[in-house]
Amino acid sequence: MKTPAAILFLFCSTVSNAAFEHLPHGGRSTAMGNALVALAGNEWSAFVNPALLRTCDERMISLSYAPQPFQLNELARAAASFIEPTSIGTFSFSASRFGFELYKETRLALSYATDLADIVSGGVTLNYYSLGIQNYGSASSFGIDVGLMVEISDELRWGFSAFNINAAAIGAAKEKLPQIFSTGVAFEPVSNAVIAASIVKDIRYAAELHFGVEYTFIDALALRAGTTSDPNTLNAGVGIAYAFARFDYAFSSHSELGVTHQFSISLKLGDL
Repeated sequence: MKTPAAILFLFCSTVSNAAFEHLPHGGRSTAMGNALVALAGNEWSAFVNPALLRTCDERMISLSYAPQPFQLNELARAAASFIEPTSIGTFSFSASRFGFELYKETRLALSYATDLADIVSGGVTLNYYSLGIQNYGSASSFGIDVGLMVEISDELRWGFSAFNINAAAIGAAKEKLPQIFSTGVAFEPVSNAVIAASIVKDIRYAAELHFGVEYTFIDALALRAGTTSDPNTLNAGVGIAYAFARFDYAFSSHSELGVTHQFSISLKLGDL
């Protein structure tokens, strides 16, 4: 059983970088090292690169849950995403929550993506951030994310995203929320395999490298693996699809803090 002091130490180690750290949501994202800034058809695109929503051609709802990151209930995080493709572009509403009764982060987001040219898509996300700390009150703020995707060929895509371009801050102390830039590629050497890589740069810290691979068997079973640097993590997972549903599981091992299990389910609600 972990003591309160140990819980506090691990909690602070996780959130001390800044409030609303960009954490991976969904089993697929986590398993592939969150290297998805250029990956098409990702139901969690609003959290990675809003431009990628344009590659989602079906109405879809997704739920994700990590019950004990680093084996601590206090660090639990959950997320939800709804995607609605239309003739004028693709819309998404997403939400996430992190923390426990003493410290809670909530994010609500509305995203939109559209085609800018034959091979170029763009997207934007408006975020509402709410932070609550017991005995200290609550605060909120708004942030804007933007993204681009270029379909270089049928096999190769390039993506770019910028989070919090308006430099939003929160609370009486005006704590700046993270400003993060990501760029990367997704390459499909064959129809059932994907290799993804990205560079992620928080303006306050050194760049991180993210790498992930996915191989799908008969459209029903996907095996995934990935890694990240600074912090160093090793990730793996599986996706199982049946009819209109897909279940994803991911395992992530942090070099210092231990393991995290994440589960997600996505339901396709019909074509346009």
